[in-house]
Amino acid sequence: MNKNKDIIKLCENYYQIINFHPLENDRITSSIIGLYQEYIFSININDEGAVNDVKELDKALYKYINDYSFRKDVKNAITTFKAKKDDPNVLKSFIDLILDTYANYEDYTTRVIYISRWI
Repeated sequence: MNKNKDIIKLCENYYQIINFHPLENDRITSSIIGLYQEYIFSININDEGAVNDVKELDKALYKYINDYSFRKDVKNAITTFKAKKDDPNVLKSFIDLILDTYANYEDYTTRVIYISRWI
C-alpha cells in the first residue's frame, strides 16, 4: 500500500487525470486513462527509468486532458499504432508512443515562433 502512495506523490496530476470526464462517444480517452492507471501502479518504484517515465506520462496526460490539439495528435498516433506479435510488453510500447508524441508536440509547439511585422 505504501508503494501506491509513493507513486501518487510522483504523479502530481493524478487526481485531475482520473477525474476527467470525456465526451460520451470518446472511448479512446477512457481507455488511455485506464491504461495510465494500470501502468503507473505496475512499475518498480526503485527503477529510475520507470520513475522518470511515470513523471513524463503524468505531464503528457495532463496536457492531453487540457489541450485539444495535443489530444487530437495522440488519437491520430494511437489509431496508427500496431503492436508487434513478439513484443513482451505491449503496454510499455503504447506508453512509449504517448511519450514520443508528447515530446514531439512539445518540440514543435515551443519552436514555432511567429514574428509579426508591421508594414
